[in-house]
Amino acid sequence: SLTAVARDAAGNSTISSAVAVTVDNAPPAISITNPTAGARLSGAINVSADASDNIGVAGVQFRLDGVALGAEDTSAPYTIPWDTRTASNGSHTLTAVARDTIGHSTTSATVAVTVDNASMVITITAPTAGAMLSGAITVSADASGAGLAGVQFRLDGTALGAEDTSAPYAIPWDTRATSNGSHTLTAVARDAAGNTTTSSPVTVTVSNTSSAPASATRFENTDISIAYTPGTTGPPAWFHGSRSRDWSNGTASFNRSTGARATFGFTGTEVSWIGFRAFWAGIARVYVDDVFRAEVDLFLPMCTPEQQAQGCVHEEDEEAVFTATGLALGSHTLTVEVTGGRNPAATDNAVVVDAFDVVRSSPLTPEGTRAQETAASFTGAWTQGDTTAAWSGGTAARSVTAGARAAVTFVGTEVRWLGLRGPATGIARIFLDGSFHAQVDTYSPTAATGVVFMATGLAAGSHVLTVEVTGSRNAAATGHAIFVDAFDVRARFEERGQSISYAGTWIQEHMDLAWSGTTPNTGSGTAALSATAGATATFTFTGTAVSWIGFRGPVAGIANVYLDGALVAQPDMYAPADQIRVPVFTMTNLAPGSHTLRIEVTGQRNGAALGANVIVDALDVTPSSPAPVSRVEQTAPSVVFTPGTGWTQSSPSAFFSGQTVALSTTPGARAELTFTGASVRWIGQMRRDSGIARVYLDGTFIVQVDSFTLIQDEFQAAMFTATGLTPGQHVLTIEVTGEKHPSSSGAMVIVDAFEVY
Repeated sequence: SLTAVARDAAGNSTISSAVAVTVDNAPPAISITNPTAGARLSGAINVSADASDNIGVAGVQFRLDGVALGAEDTSAPYTIPWDTRTASNGSHTLTAVARDTIGHSTTSATVAVTVDNASMVITITAPTAGAMLSGAITVSADASGAGLAGVQFRLDGTALGAEDTSAPYAIPWDTRATSNGSHTLTAVARDAAGNTTTSSPVTVTVSNTSSAPASATRFENTDISIAYTPGTTGPPAWFHGSRSRDWSNGTASFNRSTGARATFGFTGTEVSWIGFRAFWAGIARVYVDDVFRAEVDLFLPMCTPEQQAQGCVHEEDEEAVFTATGLALGSHTLTVEVTGGRNPAATDNAVVVDAFDVVRSSPLTPEGTRAQETAASFTGAWTQGDTTAAWSGGTAARSVTAGARAAVTFVGTEVRWLGLRGPATGIARIFLDGSFHAQVDTYSPTAATGVVFMATGLAAGSHVLTVEVTGSRNAAATGHAIFVDAFDVRARFEERGQSISYAGTWIQEHMDLAWSGTTPNTGSGTAALSATAGATATFTFTGTAVSWIGFRGPVAGIANVYLDGALVAQPDMYAPADQIRVPVFTMTNLAPGSHTLRIEVTGQRNGAALGANVIVDALDVTPSSPAPVSRVEQTAPSVVFTPGTGWTQSSPSAFFSGQTVALSTTPGARAELTFTGASVRWIGQMRRDSGIARVYLDGTFIVQVDSFTLIQDEFQAAMFTATGLTPGQHVLTIEVTGEKHPSSSGAMVIVDAFEVY
């Protein structure tokens, strides 16, 4: 606290107002992680370091014998390649200097190593650089040196077969198992002491006309090109948010009602319905271009425990249950019709639409704004410009190197990674805003391009999504390649969000159509519906453009739309046929800053309309001056749980941010996040057995949050948001009350993650 005292000649004095400042002279922390002290090095290696700082690391400069080794690395992971053959044999010292954003710097402890490149020599002799390869070939190398123990060939940095321990050093390579395009071969010689020497790389081109890994484009169950119509028996509507199995992209659509249909419009020469077989599945009819093709019995016999132990299965998800081939190239429709019938041995009559695969299809259309893979930042070994599939923009990036990363920075609340699922693709790790978020297994028995991961419900700000190659794969996979094709981003706010308030009579969580919001996190998408004159939905946002996503159809009416209190439009939403997830009002070129959009039901309708319904499905925004967002998982050191016995860490689940959550039913149990920022969000879970929590900010009670939901659970839900905080350090506290909604079956409170911005 700084003050100043003014004194005059008579001895009178005045003290100024206090000025609060923060002194921060904490330097960064840094240590070299590779190589280790005393290591004996040869060939090309990576020098790596871990660096951290309470403000932020601006860069790391590696030094060899006190001289800069390459350029400063300005983003984690901090690493730099070093070809030790450019240094003299003998002892050398490595250091790393971390610099933070306000000029502090720290030099790591010195790591002494020995360079020894004299013992082994290795050269690839076949194939030659620039060779065009197809089919099965042999890769060979000449190697010599004292104590030579073996040669490991590598393809794009990953082991190609086993190490060859005797001359002549060679290994077979069937190039048909590799994507067409440019690839790099190296060979690593190893001596008995563990020293290695790597050959110069040889770049070749694989060209196998019949080996394209992706033969289809996948359209998920919520794609706008699928029209769902209800049936005539039982619950007639489709349910689009099933999360009960390992569905394609996390969700599937169910129906049991006679006559219910899912009609998919596509362009291609072959189409497959991706569905579900089980002992409780029913019978469906399939039509192509309105011509009956087949009746598909989806029943599988129930397995006994003994049969299951021998490999018997009575459920098959993400399966192609019907395929039509030989279609003329052009526009077609495929219709799945629920019969309501079932096999006599079946226990139920469920019909599932999980997805559709189309051969010779155009790439998927963007949902929001599309960034091609060229907009990403790549680290590690990637092959750019892959053309082996109908990629968005024509090309994709491919990697098989563990630790290789592709990062994209985007502004919005949703992001989708488009890539490839197939029999030879592997497992990737997803990082969101600096924290591990999810693990994605891209294996599929059939190859198809499409959306392989999505994150929704994010804070409206600047985010970073990172895809990391793990080098691991599903046990059934034949490879572990990861493909990055494009990213779709948008700033969408669903109608149940905290920024939308309703007055008057509304039907909430309307689920009869395939509304926006269907994701693994939320389950089935929902909408809010009203035909009551005077009912309003008010949306507060910060941005320069806004679109109301709603509904047009025979039962749609007329609404008043107000922006910042002024009437700006009266959209008539009548249409002869249903149109869902469509923009019914858009306004652009708004002044940057906060605005309020109010939708008012008039109760009026077009003369041809059968109703006056107004539906709020979602709102799309173009954010202004978005702040960078940091994600803090519940396992981070800045999150403290008290008492420790009052909280349980969950088992891993793909639905949780970071794959785990903390949960408690103990009254008084607290989770406290210490953070620095102007805004914060608590990410939790809405459940049918959840309870009530109190939220405190800097020790002051703010609000009571009821995490109960009546219809369907919601993962990674924004439970509480605080904005406009004084810049500086704050403490957010979540306290379990042990109380619950009268309809809830429990009082559980869940802490999944936090967003700070």
